[in-house]
Amino acid sequence: MIEMMKATAGKSRTAHRAQLHYALGLRRAVGFAIVTSGLAVIAAQVLQHAVGG
Repeated sequence: MIEMMKATAGKSRTAHRAQLHYALGLRRAVGFAIVTSGLAVIAAQVLQHAVGG
């Protein structure tokens, strides 16, 4: 019985760690997308001003 509980706790801990790892990766991807889109907007504005629009 105790071994079974330990095995279950180990699996849930591993699953929780995997979920945190996935969430961190997703958060990094979203952050990267936001920064990249912001830089694209700034570059477009600079280009507009350079062309004279």
